[in-house]
Amino acid sequence: MSERYNFTDHFNSYTLRGRANVAKATLAALGIAYVAVKMQKASVKRREAQLYCKGCQKVLLRQ
Repeated sequence: MSERYNFTDHFNSYTLRGRANVAKATLAALGIAYVAVKMQKASVKRREAQLYCKGCQKVLLRQ
């Protein structure tokens, strides 16, 4: 695999294209982390809402 794909060719700090690839990878990682945290918080809210009646669940999940 190392013969076909050279990491340093795509993610170097000397060329404009390499810097752009690093920036894109950083933004993608931040986006994935943001979505993961949001999904985790939503699942915690759903789990906590299951402790209450149906009417209270709707109120809790709206917030």
